[in-house]
Amino acid sequence: MSGIVEMIYEAKRDKDNLVATTVRVPKETQLAIEDLADYLSISKQETMVKLMEAGLEIAENAKIEDETMVSSFYLLNTNKRYDVDMHRNMLDLGHAAATYEPWKLKINKIVEGDIVFLYENGVGIVGYGRGTGKTLTKEYQGDESALHYQELAAFKRLNSPLKASTIKDILDRKILFLRVMHSMPDGQKLVDYIEANDS
Repeated sequence: MSGIVEMIYEAKRDKDNLVATTVRVPKETQLAIEDLADYLSISKQETMVKLMEAGLEIAENAKIEDETMVSSFYLLNTNKRYDVDMHRNMLDLGHAAATYEPWKLKINKIVEGDIVFLYENGVGIVGYGRGTGKTLTKEYQGDESALHYQELAAFKRLNSPLKASTIKDILDRKILFLRVMHSMPDGQKLVDYIEANDS
């Protein structure tokens, strides 16, 4: 009986983490989703969530022109949706961190003095600090060196997060915030804005 009770609690927990949204799709797409759901023997909702998650993963891993740019400024996504505890540790300890290849190797690119902005999905830039240039490794989910991190010197948590729309306005360009880390050659504009407005 306890197995059934646990299943009910788990289903409730999963429901509590869901957010309702409305999407209009072409009729042919709708039919294809229904066919896929039927084939997989899962609900249409579960199918759509899996498709969106797969699309987000592709977007996160997309190669963008700024990948090759040399910069002293980086935007690092805390990836809260994958690991809330790691997100909290990054903010509480003032760390720039990423797990597994190829993402963890991006932390190795940070050199001493580089400014790293920590970005929380749906919230904005929540803190920033300077790289030390010393990448450390740590055990993560049983893998000895799956986590790479750097302590951020002079780390500052923002009193008011810098929202995505404000970042786009300041930089006057589009940014793919989903990526784990990318260079921001115009990052000094963000530092100037934060120093002038985040008291």
